Amino acid sequence: MMFNVLEIRFVDIHGKLKAMNVPVNIHDLQTAQSDPIFSEGANIDGSSVAGFTPLENSDLHLIPEADSIIELSYTEEPKIAVMCEVRQHDKVFEGDTRSRLKAVIQELLASRGWTLKVGPEPEFFLLQDNKPVDSGAYADTFPNAIAEGVIKRFPSHLEKAGITCKVHHHEVGEGQYEIEIKHSEALHTADSIVTYKAVVRALAAKIGYSATFMPKPFGGMSGNGMHFHLSLWEGDTNLFAIDKPSEISTLGQQFMAGLLDHAEALTVIVAPTVNSFKRLVPGFEAPVYIAWAPLNRSALCRIPMFQDPKTARFEYRCPDPSTNPYLALTALIAAGIDGIERKLELPPPVTSNIFKMTFDECEKAGIKILPGNLFEALTYLEKDRVIKKALGSHIFDHFLRIKKKEWLQYSTQVTDWDWKQYIDV
Repeated sequence: MMFNVLEIRFVDIHGKLKAMNVPVNIHDLQTAQSDPIFSEGANIDGSSVAGFTPLENSDLHLIPEADSIIELSYTEEPKIAVMCEVRQHDKVFEGDTRSRLKAVIQELLASRGWTLKVGPEPEFFLLQDNKPVDSGAYADTFPNAIAEGVIKRFPSHLEKAGITCKVHHHEVGEGQYEIEIKHSEALHTADSIVTYKAVVRALAAKIGYSATFMPKPFGGMSGNGMHFHLSLWEGDTNLFAIDKPSEISTLGQQFMAGLLDHAEALTVIVAPTVNSFKRLVPGFEAPVYIAWAPLNRSALCRIPMFQDPKTARFEYRCPDPSTNPYLALTALIAAGIDGIERKLELPPPVTSNIFKMTFDECEKAGIKILPGNLFEALTYLEKDRVIKKALGSHIFDHFLRIKKKEWLQYSTQVTDWDWKQYIDV
């Protein structure tokens, strides 16, 4: 097959996909890197990209990375895409979040001979005229899950884009679906999440729907999460595995303890919008309390049921699809490795439904609560030296500035709610 267009991709600080389209004459993916674009790259205006460069020093350069090349099977004509390294003055640009993840993987994992494998579970709503396409509930089938016939076509397009799907099903919310992605190495997972969102949106648009990954699009209904299943590996050996089902090794416990220790600061990285915190409320299976347990879906971290120790892992339930996956995994690696280096111990597991516990009961059990809004979460991030170091000063400073501006814009607006609530005061 002849490919005449190559989409060279990068993301901004929010993780939003950006791309330049380059005419090419490529016969197959295996020999694609022989095209001149892979050595020459292309220039971009960094001042037009969130979190990048000022106007007076805006020139940046994209260098495609051949090992990330994929086919886009949903386009009108055959097209391929590739992720890029962003450079400035022949050096890796310090605001490139993908390159930052690569650097942290090398420093904290590869140097130890380890890899982090991540299995994400991104959720989305299918909409028509901004309303859910059906009134289905969890695991419903046709006709309640009226879009089931549409969703079953998505995995084949995702597979061609290098994303292996495990299972797809209707989720709890009306018109809400989930296509689970098989676990893979952290960088590949981050690339897959970015591509997944683009493919799902494109396929939905082609049939007259829209897909939203907004964390909480509808009040009174479950929001969109993106739980991460995490495990450390050394070659073919799962370092979280022990000879017991549904239990993880001391190393795995220390990694999880690191996430719990940095939980407040991590929140604003993995759930980074004002809207994210409307999902993080009790009663909708979204985590609010800093706790862990086997099986318990009301805890921030849980060990899911598994029989084969080779599949040992734990689930981190805070992330939502609005996160920049490169930043999220950078921060998670740093927090988890910090837990290992400090040999942190887990607190006692909480096996009861935390959502039904009173505030006094939580306090007595030593269970802390996640930040309640974007501004509060940012105050925790500012104080977290481990995550700050992992992100690097450019990304850290730009992220804080952009998010504080977002909070100010939100908190100073006057809405219909204000009028209804206070017009007669």
